[in-house]
Amino acid sequence: MEQHSDASSSSLLILAQVDHASGDIIATVIDRICDLGAKNVHIVPSLTKKGRPGYLLFLDLPASLLDEVSTVLAIELGVLGLRVLMNEHRPFPFLGTEQAVTIDLGGAEVNVNVPVKLVSTPRGPVPASVEHDFCVRLQRELRDEHGVEISLQVLKASIL
Repeated sequence: MEQHSDASSSSLLILAQVDHASGDIIATVIDRICDLGAKNVHIVPSLTKKGRPGYLLFLDLPASLLDEVSTVLAIELGVLGLRVLMNEHRPFPFLGTEQAVTIDLGGAEVNVNVPVKLVSTPRGPVPASVEHDFCVRLQRELRDEHGVEISLQVLKASIL
């Protein structure tokens, strides 16, 4: 098992307000910012003081990207300023491992090795998450190879 921690002291949390931009343009800009190396991007719909709809963008990115991301926001979304928020990221140590899981298909069983993340606690490792992309691939495999349709929500719950 490999232990991971994503601590980074050179990370910034940026807050930017976006007005007068359509969802498809915002989505394209977010893709571009992620391609540049942003760690996380969150978009929250908002209503401005003048009653106009808008969005709040929360960007978690390396400090080295601030100027480049600011330029993209200004040119593509008309952002005229942003806030650099004081923050402290406290990552939880986790273990990346595989867990053997048996999935009951109603008469047949499928054994699968599932990549999971276990969060370290004083009482030992506790299952925290399974990657969504893995579950999508497994769902497709179960449908294509076994003719069984399982919702992603049920599939994830049966793994953890």
